[in-house]
Amino acid sequence: MKRRPQATVRVLTLPHIDAEAVRVEVDCRYSTTGLTSIPGPLVVMTRPMLVTSALFAHEGRCGECDTTDAHDQGDQTVRAEMERLSAAVMQRAARRYAESVRN
Repeated sequence: MKRRPQATVRVLTLPHIDAEAVRVEVDCRYSTTGLTSIPGPLVVMTRPMLVTSALFAHEGRCGECDTTDAHDQGDQTVRAEMERLSAAVMQRAARRYAESVRN
């Protein structure tokens, strides 16, 4: 059985933009996904939250690599909630499809 490549996470500081600005890059041999955060007065995301967000974005675009180990660097509460919401959306879509094909 062929193993999928592992995704890696890199957090880069961007002091030339702002002292707290960061870029999170998720990389595998198939693609790289980046998420840049510049702090503002309204939304405060921690680095683990940014890592989790970047990983979900990478999974949505790539789909070829294993992000399991990389998720250990992210926010586990945000990850669990996103997976719960995703499962609920998929259940509703399946239910709507099933209802539409019945006589």
